[in-house]
Amino acid sequence: MSIANRDLFQALKTQASLAQAFGTMPGSEDEPHPLKPGDYIEAWHNGRLYHRGTVVKTVAGTDLFWLTDHTGSRRLLDMESMEIVTLDEPTPAPATQAPEPTPSATVTPISAYPMFHDGSQQIA
Repeated sequence: MSIANRDLFQALKTQASLAQAFGTMPGSEDEPHPLKPGDYIEAWHNGRLYHRGTVVKTVAGTDLFWLTDHTGSRRLLDMESMEIVTLDEPTPAPATQAPEPTPSATVTPISAYPMFHDGSQQIA
């Protein structure tokens, strides 16, 4: 069993034992899950964006939810381990935005002889 699976299993076991001890499970009808399917979210940790996508399914009684990102892959995330930010709509990908035109530079040819303010090239 990998470390991530073992940690997830341990978290689910802890949630179940807490529910048994206190009689209700967090995320029950009294306390609904903060996310709902169709929400577009970003998952941040230590100031870095790790995941961005659409919530597919929430796991009742836990802070777990399934996310589908822009590549179509699914990820199981925990709201306790990351800061979840809900967005109104996906931001457009940088490739779809039109690139800004680059300014063109003009090159002035350089003469071996100096030009003076009066237009002459005479030194004396």
